[in-house]
Amino acid sequence: MLLAIDVGNSTTCFGLFEKGKLKKEWLFETKRLYGWEPSGAIAQLPVIVSSVVPKADAILKNKLFKPQFVNAGNIKGLKVKVKNKKEVGADRVVNAYAAAQLYGAPAIVVDFGTATTFDIVSKKGEYLGGAIAPGILLTRDVLHERTAKLPRIEIKPPRDIIGNSTVEAMRSGLLYGYAAMVEGMLMRFKAKLGGKVNVVATGGMSKLIGKYARGIDIIDEKLTLKGLNLIWQKN
Repeated sequence: MLLAIDVGNSTTCFGLFEKGKLKKEWLFETKRLYGWEPSGAIAQLPVIVSSVVPKADAILKNKLFKPQFVNAGNIKGLKVKVKNKKEVGADRVVNAYAAAQLYGAPAIVVDFGTATTFDIVSKKGEYLGGAIAPGILLTRDVLHERTAKLPRIEIKPPRDIIGNSTVEAMRSGLLYGYAAMVEGMLMRFKAKLGGKVNVVATGGMSKLIGKYARGIDIIDEKLTLKGLNLIWQKN
């Protein structure tokens, strides 16, 4: 059995794999890791970790048995062609590797997390880099926090693209505006890469935004966990 852990800025996701199959998945707020105590059985499992939160790494190293931390420099089968590998988030290269292995390259991965990341895999299976934009929830929160009258809303589809209230106007701007941003970025990446490109969306908001953003071929919310399992098997 294998425990795969994806530590994000907002949420940490755990996946329990048995014979290469994801058997159980659970998640909680990353800040709860600081008081987390794994059960005896969990603490003794082999562990592979993708983390973008350095403070959480020390906790996991202390509480788990020799966890393997993935980074841009230690994934067999993925050539990372960026200037400074230490700057690249582990989740980004894990997603890139998983997309290429599961769905084929060239590929674009769009991860809708705290930040929305676009990651590019060449037709040779090389990680080329990508782009980082504020996540839709972060954008929503800034609208509320930096204005006097805009409320903190639930993100869901508006009744009409022309909002007839402040809440509906915000929902229209957030959802359709965000979808338009994603479409524009995908269009530019595809023009740069040329030919057929597989576009894979993942992350907590991928199902919602994937319904409105044209150009997404596959939605795989478990892409990062699957990638961690594939890397473990490869190594």
